[in-house]
Amino acid sequence: MGGPALAEVLDILAEAVTIRDRSGTLVYANRAALHSMGFETLEELQSRPSSAIMADYVVEDDRGRPLTIEDVPSVRLMRGTPATSQLMRTTHRATGETRWRNLKTTPIRDDEGEIVAAVTVIEDVTAVKTAELRMRVLAESGRVLASTLDYEQTLANIASVAIPVLADWCAVELVDENFRREHSVTAHRNPAKSDLARRLRELAPDEALPGSALHRVLHTGVSELVEELSPGQLERAARSAEHLALLRELGVRSVLLVPLRVAMRTLGVMTLVTAESRRRLTHDDVELAEQLGHRAAVAVENARLHTTLAGVAEILQKSLRPGELPEVPGWELATLYRAAGADERVDVGGDFYEIFPSGAGWLCLIGDVTGRGVTAAALTGLMRHGARFASRLEPQPAAILGRLDEELREHAGESLCSALCVALHEQSIVLSSAGHPPALIARPGEEPREAPEAGPLLGAFADARWPEDTVRIGSDELLLLYTDGVIETPGEKERFGTERLRELVSLHAGSGPELVLKRLDEALEAFRRGPRRDDMVAIALRPRARAGQS
Repeated sequence: MGGPALAEVLDILAEAVTIRDRSGTLVYANRAALHSMGFETLEELQSRPSSAIMADYVVEDDRGRPLTIEDVPSVRLMRGTPATSQLMRTTHRATGETRWRNLKTTPIRDDEGEIVAAVTVIEDVTAVKTAELRMRVLAESGRVLASTLDYEQTLANIASVAIPVLADWCAVELVDENFRREHSVTAHRNPAKSDLARRLRELAPDEALPGSALHRVLHTGVSELVEELSPGQLERAARSAEHLALLRELGVRSVLLVPLRVAMRTLGVMTLVTAESRRRLTHDDVELAEQLGHRAAVAVENARLHTTLAGVAEILQKSLRPGELPEVPGWELATLYRAAGADERVDVGGDFYEIFPSGAGWLCLIGDVTGRGVTAAALTGLMRHGARFASRLEPQPAAILGRLDEELREHAGESLCSALCVALHEQSIVLSSAGHPPALIARPGEEPREAPEAGPLLGAFADARWPEDTVRIGSDELLLLYTDGVIETPGEKERFGTERLRELVSLHAGSGPELVLKRLDEALEAFRRGPRRDDMVAIALRPRARAGQS
């Protein structure tokens, strides 16, 4: 088949086809290729260098890493570098249109076997890739939003899930019953701009101004999309010269506001913004964002219930605490328990722990149930005594959590519980977590290790499974288990947090368990401002040195 006839055949194809010669010049592009790049004729295409054409787009791979002309398979091939297929996402800087394309290149060789040209077939996989990414976002959102009852971590998880598939940065704002801003978090795909995005949120007023998009979304519960934010809209949205300068610096293009609603109540708003990616959000993005917003609202409400609807009366708390610590062969241990004040009006969660023998050795259980009053007390008892009974049948941590999950889901009412179960052996521990803060394992002066990876909360899903981690631990290491009441201790402007806890454990890891918990208690009391609003439990353990060990 001759050249003109072949060109006619290639022009019929839906896939774009290009040919690049050994000089790097595109010598052929079929009709689909010309159309996809915005040209009418091959001569018009050849009038611009390939690098200049690529500069019209933001080009990334499927992990969000930027690509240049050097990454194009045909360019690599003609420069003597092996070239495989390349999946790329292209966003036109002017229009904001985003497409996914898979480039597959084949060499053309002369009679001597030398490569004289490269044929590239460009397959448009936008529909398939977009569907795949959206399914991934929803699957990931289900996993991370169900993995914790930590209130602030839930908000951070919501923001991070949306990036970078939906937006370049995301802000999640919660409001009170009067629609005044109560709490907010921000996340940006570029860590260098996170502080800039955070500063932008700080400049926003605490109350949504009448007539603003935020005000409308909060009051109507209907999402609002601005596909292309004009300079005039940017100026009208700015609250001050500094606010406007920050908006311009971020390069905001599209904005989508999605309400976070449960039942007939709006908890807040999730704001999605595109900027440096130059993507233009569309109504297709609204559908995905609203699904994410619904899941986020449920997760926020659960976290809020966990944080706000708390604890039991002091007498019940004391009666449900384990008695005197047992002697565990081969281990030194100490516990710290602090209940929220009995005179506080804020109910707190029912933190608990249990240390008991099983057929295979000793087990340690620590956890936190949702609910309040007698309900929390009943659940605490169910967890503690249920764990003892379950250990008689299957003394493995994951199996015990599975039994507790069954009991919790059969319990009247909807209840959730975070728990961490640890089997203590002579030179190792086996851990399994249900949405609980990870254990810390530390040597003096070293950065603590964390274990295990958290599985879903107890009572959350009917088909849940919990992984087990086996960790070796030496006599010079300290093991610390704790509930989130420790890291959520409120200070002047922030919580005590995991970083302070890790530093304290590293500093005192060479001390005995009792002294470590004494120092922790002192640090928390020095840090805390206002009344204690949550229970907290901490357990410190250290293997005893065996005969012959120093």
